[in-house]
Amino acid sequence: MKVRYGLCCVTLLIGVVFQVNKTVAQDVAAAARANRARHNNAASVKADSEWYSPTRASIRAQNQGAAGTILYEISGNQDLKITMDTVEKGKKQIAEMMVINGQSQWMLAKNVPLEKGYEIDALDGVVLNLKLALELLRAAAPGGPTGIKQKATFDVKEDSRSIAVNTASANGGLEAPWTLHAIIEPASADQWSFELLAKHEETIHISGTWQKGATPPTFGDDLSLEGWQILSIGPIKTTDGDSTILDYGAQISQKHPKTLGELRKMSAR
Repeated sequence: MKVRYGLCCVTLLIGVVFQVNKTVAQDVAAAARANRARHNNAASVKADSEWYSPTRASIRAQNQGAAGTILYEISGNQDLKITMDTVEKGKKQIAEMMVINGQSQWMLAKNVPLEKGYEIDALDGVVLNLKLALELLRAAAPGGPTGIKQKATFDVKEDSRSIAVNTASANGGLEAPWTLHAIIEPASADQWSFELLAKHEETIHISGTWQKGATPPTFGDDLSLEGWQILSIGPIKTTDGDSTILDYGAQISQKHPKTLGELRKMSAR
């Protein structure tokens, strides 16, 4: 399985090589714990890191004449909506994805090209991008954003600890040694803007915003799923001759609920 760095016409972000975790995992947290155990010299995120609890975050990218913004919205029950707004050669494109949690987990995609057999790569790429940004923000300002009352500059030099980022089906990171130059500035009462410049073998430039609103986004049951592809996320078993192959990914669902509420009812069963 392979992981791309971005979607549509913008290649995000990063000169980091993302590799696939072939171990079947039950959820993202389990995969992250397993990966950190294998890389005990890696810098891992503390569970109580304030940076890891945004309600909204955005990442901007520019590459070879194309520019784009990825907006991440996280609800109170950890449902996730990702909106990718790109412009290339004057043409604007909007693509969307969602992750809906329940006893079953679902991936929704709209205007997103999905390659058969590698459907979850589209989701993995943008989630890993966000997780790397959050890791770098934590490295720059471990105390979190709320202690930053005015524009501040941070410089970090790390010789031994790597950064590891994970989903249930992919992992990546930034190998030591690395340096980081970060500028973080309050944009409003609950939002901070950031510019991150990390250097390893290549230079990684990430800019965007981080927000912790008093009221998280909500995705209503009446949201129409017309035009959305619906995929189930979880372990996948295939056979190759006499061999059984276990993987973790997303598969096109044979069920076609009309609304998000109907999908949630399916997730609760």
